[in-house]
Order: sequence, then C-alpha cells, then structure tokens
Amino acid sequence: MSKEILLSIHDEIVKVRQLLEITVKDKLEKELEKVLTTKERKAIWALSDGFTNTKTISQKAGISQRSVQLVVKDLQESGLITIRKRGYPKRKFDYIPSEWEQQIVEGEPETDR
Repeated sequence: MSKEILLSIHDEIVKVRQLLEITVKDKLEKELEKVLTTKERKAIWALSDGFTNTKTISQKAGISQRSVQLVVKDLQESGLITIRKRGYPKRKFDYIPSEWEQQIVEGEPETDR
C-alpha cells in the first residue's frame, strides 16, 4: 500500500475513535468511577500505560505497591485493564477524563512536576 493510502486510513481511524469517545464518554466515566473512587486510584489508572510497572506507579502516586496491586486487581476484575507483562498494567481504553488529569497534577509533590 502506498504511504498516502495508509495516512488516509489512519486519519479515518482517528476520526472514528474521536466519535466513539464522544459517544461513550459519560458511560465510560461512570464505569471507571465505580472502581476509581479516590485521587490515588485515578492516578493508578492514568499511569497504567503498559510501560510503567506497579513499583513506579506506586512511587508516582505516593502509595504502597501493594495498594497499587489491589487496585489493578479490581480493575482487571472489572474488565478495564489488562496485564500483558507481569507487573505492567495497561488500560483497555486509552481515556483519562481531563478533570482527573488536573486533580492528579495538583496532588503531585513539587519535586515531581
């Protein structure tokens, strides 16, 4: 396939994703909020990118690694997160509500900014 065709397909996929996010945003946030009830839990969700391990997540969120593992387990049971490599949780949905991002940043110690 030519580069132009691939770029065109990519652009269409991006548009479809944006439309889906708009369509299901409220429902997804409600599902997330069933498990992610605190700022720390929301930070775990935000940091669960598949590349960051639970030890690093715990350090960045300012909580124990065991707490992170328990939240990850809750998220797995809810079908919201996967673990492809042990200790590296990944969100099934690459969505973080903008209000959460602000809460998480405001809660970080000055040295982490």
